[in-house]
Amino acid sequence: RGRQNVASYFVHELGLDWRLGAQYFEAALVDYDVYSNWGNWAYLAGVGNDPRENRQFNITRQANTYDPTGSYQKLWLD
Repeated sequence: RGRQNVASYFVHELGLDWRLGAQYFEAALVDYDVYSNWGNWAYLAGVGNDPRENRQFNITRQANTYDPTGSYQKLWLD
């Protein structure tokens, strides 16, 4: 779920091109899979096989659900 949150934030909150995020994940992930990576980025950007719009996660809700103590956020944002 963390990767989906990053992709959603990257595309919808920052307004960046989803392909840049997919390229970054391709270079950075140690368990990279071409189909999962590019497919999920396209899906979250709304340009994949199922091009429904507005696949935007509520970042606050996601943070409260998956990081209720804020430890992950503190690790990467402080």
